Order: sequence, then C-alpha cells, then structure tokens
Amino acid sequence: VCVVDGARATIRGGLALIRAGWSGPARGPWWPRSARTPGLAFRIFASLVLAFMAASSQRAVAQLANSSSVLTVAETEDLARRVDYEGLPEDEAARIGARGAARLVEMLADPDEKPHHARILLALGIWGGDGALEAMRNWASLSQAGGEIDRDRFRAWQVLPFALGKLARRDSRAVAELAARFDAEAPAWSFRQFRGARLLALERRAAAAALAQTRLPDAERVLDAVVRRADDPALADHVRALRAEAQGAPTGDAR
Repeated sequence: VCVVDGARATIRGGLALIRAGWSGPARGPWWPRSARTPGLAFRIFASLVLAFMAASSQRAVAQLANSSSVLTVAETEDLARRVDYEGLPEDEAARIGARGAARLVEMLADPDEKPHHARILLALGIWGGDGALEAMRNWASLSQAGGEIDRDRFRAWQVLPFALGKLARRDSRAVAELAARFDAEAPAWSFRQFRGARLLALERRAAAAALAQTRLPDAERVLDAVVRRADDPALADHVRALRAEAQGAPTGDAR
C-alpha cells in the first residue's frame, strides 16, 4: 500500500512540475522562459524524469506483490523438486500456503519423491504451520527400519534436525523433539561406513547445532543441560564451540 501511494504521489508531483514549470530566471535553452511558459527543453526533460519515476514505481509495486503472494501448489512442487546450489531459498519457502503444504506432506509419504524428501522436510520447517511436526514425525517413524539405507534417505535424515530447528520458531514442540535426541539410542540402520555410535554422534551434533541456531530460551536451556552432562565431553565441547561462533554472528543470522 505504501509503495502504491508513493507511486501515485510521485506521478502527481511530476505532473505539477511540468504544468508549473521552473520559476527561476530564464537562462539558456534548458531553462523555462517564465513561470507561466516553461521552455520546451525543460518540458522534455521533466517528462523523461516522470516516465522514469513511474516505471520504477511500477516495478516496485510488482516486486512487492510477487514477494508477498502465496505460492500455488504447482510452484510449491517446483520448489521442492528443483536444484538450488545455494540451498533452499527461505524467503520463497516462507510463502508456502496451506494447500501447498498439504501437497508437501503427500510428497513426503511418497517413495517416488524420495530424492526430494530432504528439501521437503526443510520447506515444511520453514513454513511452520499445523501438521508440519506430525509430518516430520511420521517420516522419521517410517525410517526406523534396520538394514542399509540409500543416499536420499541418509540426506533427509541429516536435514531433519535442521528442519526441526526452523520449525521451533513457530512450534515450541520442535525444541522438545530435538532435545529427545540426546537420550535416544543409535539408529538401527546404516549407510556405508556410518553406523551405531558414529550415527548417534552425528545426530546429537546436528541436534545441538539446530538448537543453537534457533537462539530460543528453551533451546538454550537444553544446551545448558548438554554442557553439564559428563557422559559425552566431546558433545559438550561442540556446544561450547557453537556458542562461541554464534557470539561473533549478527542476531538472526542462523541458517
């Protein structure tokens, strides 16, 4: 609304300028001859400036509309499936709507969409609406079977704690979900050289990083308890390192 009003004010002001002309002394071809009869060159110059300002205002209005609009279901599917080498764009994922999120939940339960499950988990965490946590829990419960898993499932498992960290900003239950990982047993499955205690260490370190990135008081209390634990000094050192790194980063810079 402010952008639209500003564009209208700019156009009105430019029209007034052209009608009135320049009230200064007449000097040279670029200046108006008088306050009542502005010079031709001045009229041309003012018209060009007005056209430029109007075009800029229209672009600003279009950008504002595009940035605030809800993604369609098709756009949400495209966001989940495409490749972004710099990671999932959070500003775009934040525009997911209820219908798009429902479609993501369907895709998360679809084995054919397994290559995209990691991005879907993260997108649901950023969206943060009703049903996001339940969808993540359902995916995790289906991924508890033993045996060797493939790369797509392993990638999604690695992303899950960070998806919960994004969700924690909207759903406090996600903090408890992450905290439970510090008391969980090692996964029964394996991926190449990752198994048993090594998987457990990866899961706990990821949960600690996700909690630290939220900068929420509840998350900090969980990390305080982790630091006080005597059974995993390496994890406690990891939490201290995360906090030391966070002290040098601007607030809200967690990714």
